[in-house]
Amino acid sequence: MYLGFEINDYQNLNSSNLSEIAAYKVRAKGRIDRLAHYIVGNYKGLRVLDAEQISAELFPTAKYDVFLSHSHADQGKAIDLALALEKKGLKVFVDSCVWGYFSDLISAISIGEAGLFTTVTVERKLQIAADVHMMLVGALHRMIWQAEAFVFLNTEKSIPLNYQSKSRTLSPWLFTELQFSVQVEHVLPERLRDRVLDGVMGMEQFNESLERKQYLMAFKAFNEHLPKVDGNRLRYWHSQLPNALQGGNVLDNLYAMFELKSKYRALRA
Repeated sequence: MYLGFEINDYQNLNSSNLSEIAAYKVRAKGRIDRLAHYIVGNYKGLRVLDAEQISAELFPTAKYDVFLSHSHADQGKAIDLALALEKKGLKVFVDSCVWGYFSDLISAISIGEAGLFTTVTVERKLQIAADVHMMLVGALHRMIWQAEAFVFLNTEKSIPLNYQSKSRTLSPWLFTELQFSVQVEHVLPERLRDRVLDGVMGMEQFNESLERKQYLMAFKAFNEHLPKVDGNRLRYWHSQLPNALQGGNVLDNLYAMFELKSKYRALRA
């Protein structure tokens, strides 16, 4: 991960129609369906969950440019943003395409176990849920580390509460993603390593300047380190992008437009 930021008051960039969003969901759901069949068959034969192969099915090895963290209730907005960025040559990972089907995974495993036993106890279902959750969290952390940009879609649905001047989320998934984005090691993208950028400290110096802290407060929304990008300004930026600009150059343009590199470093420090 190179840097992160959050979007407030998101405005649609892609003018996505319902069929485009539905097609995007179908592609994501297809991975879950394949995984559910794999879990059931594998569990009946070996009575174990192969976390490595499950992670490989859920999280393809292809590197993503952007990890998009958001509330499942904002999935339509997240997919709209993903589609807009994909049309500019960027690969986007939409987290709800995994978390949204978490209960389906638990059901698939429980049904598989019911073939071995008459019933699956409540305690066993809780254990299955804990095992799958741990596996998904580890894989998601790897995805955040590998992606260049961490983008948090901040809405009244993702952060509905404020207590003692601190944002609070009701989602354990958002909690773990935002918390990890505070602690993750930072990596300079390859395309930037050979460039001389005025006013940008070396990445080694940057990393050494970051405080590394462990937080134990559950469901605190760790978004203070993310510079804020207004949705209307983001929409204007997107509308002014040259058609020829693609891939990493789009991210460079975004970083420069909103001064994200300097703001992110200042907030992290």
